[in-house]
Amino acid sequence: MKKQMLESMMSRIAGIKVELCIRGERSFTFHFEGCNNYAMNAIVKYFSKEAKSIEAEYDIECDMTCVFLEV
Repeated sequence: MKKQMLESMMSRIAGIKVELCIRGERSFTFHFEGCNNYAMNAIVKYFSKEAKSIEAEYDIECDMTCVFLEV
């Protein structure tokens, strides 16, 4: 239930459908289809103050943008 709430919130912030992958207790990946710099920057900005590390990249081979987050 919380995962769906986070996906919904990030989708509103990014302006497109965003999915969440939980990689560990404090490690997450938000991802969406295509290359959308506005959406990527919106997610990065939202978490920038509380994240220990945050990286974002577009993978042309699978046409996905991922934002890797450690909090």
